[in-house]
Amino acid sequence: MVGLLLLEREEQLQILDEVRLSISRSGGRIVFVAGEAGIGKSSLIADFLSSLGPETRKVIGLCDPLITPRPLGPIRDIAAGLSGSTQIRDEEAMLFGGLVEHLSSLREPVVLVIEDLHWADDRTLDWLKFIGRRIAMLPLLLVCSYRDDQLAGYHPLRSAMGEIVPARKKQINLAPLSLDAVQTLVGSTRLAPNRLLDITGGNPFFLTELLAQSADGSKVPQTIGDAVDARLAGLPQDVVRLLEYVSCWPGAIPSGILLALPLPDGYGTLTQAIEKGLLIESGGRLSFRHEIARIAIYDRLSHPRRVEAHRCFLDHLCNREDGAQPLDMIVHHARGAEHEQLLLRYAPLAADNAASLGAHREAARFLEHVLPLADSLDLEQAAEICERWAYEAGLSLGIDADVISNRRKAVELWRKAGNENRVGENLRWLSRLHWYRGEAEEAKRYIEEAIEVLENNASATEWAKAKAYALRAQYHMLQDEMSEAVTWGRRALTFAQAVEDVETCTHALNTVGSAMLFRGDPEGEMLLRESLRISLENGFDEQAARVYTNLSECLIEMRALDRAEDLIDAGIRFDSAHDLDAWTYYLIGRKAQLRLEQGRFDEAVTIARGVLGQENQTLLMRMPAQIVLARSLLRLGDAAAGEALQQALVSAEKIGEPQYLTVLKIAEIEQSVLAGTSETAAQAWDWLCSLDPRLLSPRKLGEAMFWARIAELPLKSTSAPVLPEPVRLLLEGKAEKAGLAFQMESSDYLAAWSFAATGKAERLQEADELFRSMGAMAARRWLRSREGVSGLPPLQRGPYKSSRNHPYGLTAKEQTVLRLLVEGNSNAAIAETLSRSRRTIENHVSSILSKLQAKDRVEVLLRSQSEPWIVVAEDETDVEIEYSSHEN
Repeated sequence: MVGLLLLEREEQLQILDEVRLSISRSGGRIVFVAGEAGIGKSSLIADFLSSLGPETRKVIGLCDPLITPRPLGPIRDIAAGLSGSTQIRDEEAMLFGGLVEHLSSLREPVVLVIEDLHWADDRTLDWLKFIGRRIAMLPLLLVCSYRDDQLAGYHPLRSAMGEIVPARKKQINLAPLSLDAVQTLVGSTRLAPNRLLDITGGNPFFLTELLAQSADGSKVPQTIGDAVDARLAGLPQDVVRLLEYVSCWPGAIPSGILLALPLPDGYGTLTQAIEKGLLIESGGRLSFRHEIARIAIYDRLSHPRRVEAHRCFLDHLCNREDGAQPLDMIVHHARGAEHEQLLLRYAPLAADNAASLGAHREAARFLEHVLPLADSLDLEQAAEICERWAYEAGLSLGIDADVISNRRKAVELWRKAGNENRVGENLRWLSRLHWYRGEAEEAKRYIEEAIEVLENNASATEWAKAKAYALRAQYHMLQDEMSEAVTWGRRALTFAQAVEDVETCTHALNTVGSAMLFRGDPEGEMLLRESLRISLENGFDEQAARVYTNLSECLIEMRALDRAEDLIDAGIRFDSAHDLDAWTYYLIGRKAQLRLEQGRFDEAVTIARGVLGQENQTLLMRMPAQIVLARSLLRLGDAAAGEALQQALVSAEKIGEPQYLTVLKIAEIEQSVLAGTSETAAQAWDWLCSLDPRLLSPRKLGEAMFWARIAELPLKSTSAPVLPEPVRLLLEGKAEKAGLAFQMESSDYLAAWSFAATGKAERLQEADELFRSMGAMAARRWLRSREGVSGLPPLQRGPYKSSRNHPYGLTAKEQTVLRLLVEGNSNAAIAETLSRSRRTIENHVSSILSKLQAKDRVEVLLRSQSEPWIVVAEDETDVEIEYSSHEN
């Protein structure tokens, strides 16, 4: 029968084999095999695997149609299949990094298969993205099957597949059989091929089912259900009963469970089902030949018969002799058996297990099964269910009204139970949730209420207070209320240290250090670096990412640009290696800001556009790149600058945090200066003057006053902190000294404007030369538009090399090797392509690793995906081109 399902599949088998053979030379690949149910995906894969010799290692992982999918189910199957040669534990870290490490160590390519990916849990799809980013460096062919007729446009599998580099994936779409193939199947029977094709649409499984029932042509069933009913009608009742039981178990069922079913002759009945081709056996497990058949039988079952079957399986699973309890299967059958007590007992345990594997969506789904039953529990149990579901759902499903509502319900229940600690904890979470939703006032109200509850409760724990104080400190920092942030952060530290809550200590150190450093206190850097050290030592990945982000921004403001460069590069390496996408692209946005401050505006645009070109980024994570793109285009004199600035302003207003709006209002003044207008500048300056000066760092305040002075706007008295020295000099009318001071701190762009403000011919020449070196065409045009300015050279087009210095100092040869490396080529393949010795290529690869500070080829690959500009296209190396149009 399997042979029949492989008609017209020779081309697809050849594709699979060609991809497999390419792996040794060109790196790992993923092949997606897609088609409707019954089209022959599993048969194609089985035939491909059987064609491989015994020397090829192959392991299969399965996704089952459970009510709630097994967290990392197919990946755990694969790990178990590989465990004969390595100790891969059933833990999240080992299923991700551990599995990659094991695969990297293999000398020969391995074939892994994941069947029915449309049923996969979200964490398995995370794994697919994780492995997809690294597969170019692995000796791996990963074959994944899925039903394309069950994937709506918003299905998460589509998103996961979309994140895999096109060069690393191959799509095989299985088409229905043709009329010729149907004629081959029909052979010499009296059945009409045309009619069969019309009824089945060329679906191989449906065709074989119909042929099994209609060899004489007397009756042709119109649906799979009809075909299955026809087959069951001629079977002994015990066999039908067995098949009905099996239909209630999704996926393959261990034969031992079937033999324990309440049937008169279990072994004989099972043998008959196998002999008649109704069930197939593999590795001690039995299943229908296709999921379609299982569903057809399940759909014909009455409700009482379904409940009875589920209860039978539930009893077996809960009372296994080996004591093992597969929680996901127990929950599945408890739902089917409508057994509320067992559901209340096992669903929370299954949620715990899912959460431990990082499968938070599945944890939420397990808890969803018992959420409607919460009112039947005592107050504390009900409150636990509500807050746990809100936590898991908030992480994975989005912060919607249901999440907020269940947090509020948890508050009410804990109040009734008299547990003020838990009341305060849930109020703290409500504050955090509203902050994520951009509802600053609600966030402030809830954190204040949380602290009031905890401080007025004599039994409130220091642990609860520490977390509440830490969150309030962070709230103030994000509102640029740095003094308050330090006060609350220090309180959080005191309580967290008392109860040895290391993660809250880390969080508070980060907030206090950032707040201090943003206001010019160098002690803040010491606290931030201590927070980073603790985070790295304890595996607090997101806390570490937060330090890299905050400290890099502070160092840029302090004009410690070299230190900022080192820290940002280290942070990008860390974020990329840990797949912290949101943090990665936010930090790369800060790298673009660094290039802006260094006067490397073209590079800033390239980096910013690279970030904004990434999919699935939140508005907050895109914000630094949006700001830098607008400001860089403005200085380059690009026609798109105005639109980019307006888009950035719209985004910043949606977020509502002063740190973003302030920078963009300053940019509006600069835009007005360059355009020779005044209305927008006056409005932006009025907005800035309306702010409490405490909300601005000395650097931001200084830059605002700098541009107000250049725009000849009326300066207002302020009680702000001491301004940066160059700004103070400019405001005192000492423009030349201000320019020299700006140069001392590597602020050449502001230095040039200061020299231009002197009006001296030689300083104007110097300003123009500085602007020219940065490509600041807008400022050069502005200089030439001033009355009385003469003697400046005309603006001309001319050739220049696009192969400017590589951001990491790679030579042209190394750039070529890097390009081939990230395409998945082995050293031997690169040597052959470039007609160089393997030793030469190994030296180049070693140099690339050193310059990128990467530990291996996998890390280089990850860096190239998060920083695509480091891989220079072949046609951009050492090519002479003209200046871009903005230099006309």
